[in-house]
Amino acid sequence: MTQNEIIQGCKAGQESAYRQLMDTYAGKLMGLCVRYLRDRQKAEDAVQETFIQVFRSVHQFDASGNLIAWMSRIAINNCLKEIKKSKRMVFTEQTLHMENLPVMPEIDRKMRTEELLAVLDQLPPAYRIVFNLHLIEGYSHKEISTMLDIQESTSRTKLTRARKMLQDYLFIPTKKSIV
Repeated sequence: MTQNEIIQGCKAGQESAYRQLMDTYAGKLMGLCVRYLRDRQKAEDAVQETFIQVFRSVHQFDASGNLIAWMSRIAINNCLKEIKKSKRMVFTEQTLHMENLPVMPEIDRKMRTEELLAVLDQLPPAYRIVFNLHLIEGYSHKEISTMLDIQESTSRTKLTRARKMLQDYLFIPTKKSIV
């Protein structure tokens, strides 16, 4: 079934279309939820909640849109709700100044996905979430600030600190200017 056929089938209430939707996208959504929640059971719950929300609102989905992007956004929002609910992470503005830290874009390109996910496990949860949202999912700092109910500057700071921690972890030398 094509994406359009799946959507039209779901809108018509066809059980086979619902099953095809789940078979096609459950694995990708599970990987996404595990990346955010770090707990397989909670990730499974988030995926289930995502499909419930998708089934309830599929009639609102514009078939010309990107289905997996729409479903991923629902899944990410469910993960963020779970993180906030469990109070495992606090997003606060801190007074440390990070302006002088160099941003090393090669860190974002250097690693394979599996290596990156393993290294991301080393980051504090708040840094990992912002890193995932910005660099992996492609959300802007403004969108992240809305999703996490933080200031845009806090999102930028968390990303900068995550990059610095990854640099330190990977022993990537910083470029120093000669005076």
